[in-house]
Amino acid sequence: LDDVQQVSDTVAILNHGELVAQAPMEELLAGNDGTIYTVVMEGDPSGAQARVTRSEWVSSIDTTSMNGRITWRVHVTDEEVAKSDLLRLILADEDIKVIEFGRKQYELEEVFLRIVEGEENVQY
Repeated sequence: LDDVQQVSDTVAILNHGELVAQAPMEELLAGNDGTIYTVVMEGDPSGAQARVTRSEWVSSIDTTSMNGRITWRVHVTDEEVAKSDLLRLILADEDIKVIEFGRKQYELEEVFLRIVEGEENVQY
């Protein structure tokens, strides 16, 4: 599937001979759970979390912590605003060191497995 992802612009997914999804590659890889940004950081994020959560374009933040690093999955409703404002809001705290920042991008294999294993109702 990695080769298909690199050379195709549109993909059809079959499950037991039945067409279950067909869409442009970009749309499939975006996922159907909205736009999500992943942020991995060190430091105390409480001030940043309050600022980010108050933003009207943020629908939720999932937080995990491991080995002194905090990981946020920030679900946003306006990707353009998130592109320009999310990192700035986080870095307003000098105590926070951002290790990783980026928009969640699925791999084709991950999307394929989610669709054929029935993990979600797909409307592509």
